Amino acid sequence: MTSLDPGINLNTFLGLTIRTLWESLPQLLRGALWFNLASLPAFTFFALGWLVPALAAAVVTVGPGWSALLAYETRLLQHRSADGAWFWQAFRRHWVGSCLLGLLPAVPAGLLLVLLPALEMQVAVPVSVWLGVSANLFALAVAATLALYAFPNLVQRDLGTVACIRDALILSSRNPANSVGLLAMGVLFGMGIAYVSLGLVLLLPTVYGLFIAGNGLAVVEAEFERA
Repeated sequence: MTSLDPGINLNTFLGLTIRTLWESLPQLLRGALWFNLASLPAFTFFALGWLVPALAAAVVTVGPGWSALLAYETRLLQHRSADGAWFWQAFRRHWVGSCLLGLLPAVPAGLLLVLLPALEMQVAVPVSVWLGVSANLFALAVAATLALYAFPNLVQRDLGTVACIRDALILSSRNPANSVGLLAMGVLFGMGIAYVSLGLVLLLPTVYGLFIAGNGLAVVEAEFERA
């Protein structure tokens, strides 16, 4: 692996990410606006209660929007210029790869949508249904962990889909503390959106993405230093 930014490593990325959050807040708010515009179809279907169309729309809009947001935030972390043209260029450039990576969490999530109604419709739920739900929850957790590294691999290193997933397996296994910390942050932000205010969905994903982008730069730099 080659170095992406020698100024960001495992010892400095947290402080640098927080500083970028403070110093680049106007740019991050613009990035949040563009991400929300890209994700609008999926959010609309979800608000209407159409979960299956929402999941399908998420693969083709939220995934590419997420990649574009990470690419945009990576440039902010590297103190390079970034604007709306850069965001939408990244959206188009990484659209195919983002859709393929988006299938990682979408497949177990879709199977959960099929299985969960069975828990409500039956008084005595078969063991096979419980096993299916448990297996899909585990698969969703694994997919979410891989996504923490696969999407940064796509936009920061311009890897193919298979290489993104392969390196995500390596990086997540070598950095368990970072993986658990980012997953915990995601759960905390999700609870904030669900129980505090749905309006936080307009901002918290952008904040979360900044930490994921910073972590992506840091773990690759660590691999470069080990080589």
